[in-house]
Amino acid sequence: MRITYRMMTSKYSTNLNSLSSDLDKLNTQVATGRKYAKTSEDVSSAVRGYQIRRNLAKVEGYRDNIQHADGFLTNSETTLGQIESSLAEATDKILQGMNGTTSEGDRKIIATELRTIQSQMLETMNTEITGTYLFGGTNNQKPFEVVGGKLQYNGVNLDDLVKGSTEANKLENDSMYVDIGLGVKFDETTGEVDRNSVFNYSFPGLSFIGMGKNSTAVSGEDVSNNLYDLLGRIATEFEKSDGAYSSKTVDSLYGLFKENSLKAYQTTTEIGAKTQYLEFMTTRYETQNFNLQERQTEVEGVDAAFTYIAFQSQKVAYQAALQMGQSVVQQSVFDYMS
Repeated sequence: MRITYRMMTSKYSTNLNSLSSDLDKLNTQVATGRKYAKTSEDVSSAVRGYQIRRNLAKVEGYRDNIQHADGFLTNSETTLGQIESSLAEATDKILQGMNGTTSEGDRKIIATELRTIQSQMLETMNTEITGTYLFGGTNNQKPFEVVGGKLQYNGVNLDDLVKGSTEANKLENDSMYVDIGLGVKFDETTGEVDRNSVFNYSFPGLSFIGMGKNSTAVSGEDVSNNLYDLLGRIATEFEKSDGAYSSKTVDSLYGLFKENSLKAYQTTTEIGAKTQYLEFMTTRYETQNFNLQERQTEVEGVDAAFTYIAFQSQKVAYQAALQMGQSVVQQSVFDYMS
């Protein structure tokens, strides 16, 4: 069979294009570190790679949610620490006023100081971070207000709330939740999210400020259970003249104040427990993310050293093919023109 010049150039051109295509593929693999650029090149690996990337995206979403919740809890803990400092300062002032040697004038000075602490507490309880009130639940307005001399929470007079009532439970459960990978579930009846399947990262303020009234602390009087109004009631007693002032009443009010103050410290402990849990979940997802990235490299990635050597070898072969073309492709008159 006679081999013509056209057959030689056609075969050479085909081989050169094949070498060029392989070189381009290896060059892309070296540059990207991926085995394939299109799904059609390796369907099986592409499907597994897609599943891994989807899992990585989910893990990253959980980590973002954890970071958000952790930041919110940190701010809540810091702010609650300020409230605890105010409560400790108020305790010292009350004890000074309860001293039997304290004069009427000194008691009135202490009463003024207690009302200042009241104002500071109210401002702290309404602390806002990036448009969200730390202790207001899902409400985007100031949660605590004083109306008619009484503290309200989200528009409800705290004195009117009864612990365990439907309205009280609704306000106490009005928290903010986030998905951290616990397996979100929905109630089949109501269609609402099952709160046990998401993470609660907020603390409604009334849970540690208190609600309702106490009818046993002071004889013949219903005393507010919330710390703000209770502090004001103690200040009112200190403002009375010697003849009207009752040390017994202050003793009873102080006992109730100390008892209810424990809720703030308990809430701080709960925040610490939630923060520790988030730290545990963070470590877990860091490990999971690392394992998924390793798996992704196995499925989608190339052996860097092997691929680079193959690329250099293919480059040499391609250059050799170009040089060989000088002996295959006939010279024309144009090659001699200058």
